[in-house]
Amino acid sequence: MEKCCGGCFGDWFLADYIDDSSDEVGECKFCGSRDVKIISPQELLFHFDSLFELYEESVDPEATSLESLLREDWGLFEGLGRVKAEKLLAHIFDNLDVFRCEFLPSQDSETTAILQWEAFREELKHQRRFFPTNNSEILNLETSFVALESRATLTVCRARVCDQGVPFSLDEMGKPPEKLVGNGRANPVGIPCLYVASDAATAVAEIRPHKGEIVCVAEFEFRSALSFVDLRDPRKKISPFSLDEEDLRMVHRNMGYLCRLGGELTMPILPRTAHLDYLPSQYLCEFIKSCGYDGVVYKSAMGPGVNYAIFNDSEVSGKDVSLYQVNHVHVESSPFNPL
Repeated sequence: MEKCCGGCFGDWFLADYIDDSSDEVGECKFCGSRDVKIISPQELLFHFDSLFELYEESVDPEATSLESLLREDWGLFEGLGRVKAEKLLAHIFDNLDVFRCEFLPSQDSETTAILQWEAFREELKHQRRFFPTNNSEILNLETSFVALESRATLTVCRARVCDQGVPFSLDEMGKPPEKLVGNGRANPVGIPCLYVASDAATAVAEIRPHKGEIVCVAEFEFRSALSFVDLRDPRKKISPFSLDEEDLRMVHRNMGYLCRLGGELTMPILPRTAHLDYLPSQYLCEFIKSCGYDGVVYKSAMGPGVNYAIFNDSEVSGKDVSLYQVNHVHVESSPFNPL
């Protein structure tokens, strides 16, 4: 019998399950990995039962294969091509016809939530700022945030341009005083937030320095684990197999919406429109803060690493300050055709 391994799925929960439950080491007949824990695909069926119920057979022109839906919705099968992924599914369900049928989600599409987010963005920017009416979808996300929670004890970096070439003190490298706080991705005017990056290169890139400038970079460490909502890649962060049936349906409905919110935090913003364009992500982060989290994690739009917006920095302390000179600034462009 052909057996599979955890690497076939690209899912942390299934990988851990196979590693813990199988004593057999060998070659995976699906992805070709050698000397790995392997298991009979049919032994994974009970993990897939609830997931399979999210979809139903359909002859609708928009219906597609189950393999495509699982790959798109949950990031599964990243180590397999389409044909091998379909073969693996057929073995899991012990049904060679499963990949010949086409499917659609059995519940309401996430499109409604995304359209409401667009309406909410416009409402915040141009209609109602403090008492919006299109915020119900955001207020329903708290359950999904639990699946995106991460706790971390890290060393991170923060950068500032240093005009005089003299390093700032550690106290000067923290978040600014309340009276000097301007608009940020995660904070409104007057509400401090500590923005840090996973590495010095990303921290420097985020402040958009000019060639030749001297930049001061401070290292900070977490004295205890902080709780974050990780919006970098919800499809990879959340394993559908780790959720109960109710949470699975909720997260499935919200998945595209959660990815959209992560994109909102990463999206490059022009300085001249930042006072308006930051409003949606500020609202989102204020809601996450109200849910009791210490901050959010999001992809950097400028550097190679990851950004952290920390609401509660009481457990963050400075370690060291270094100076860097900016030797090169890379800019790419492409033709733009206005509508």
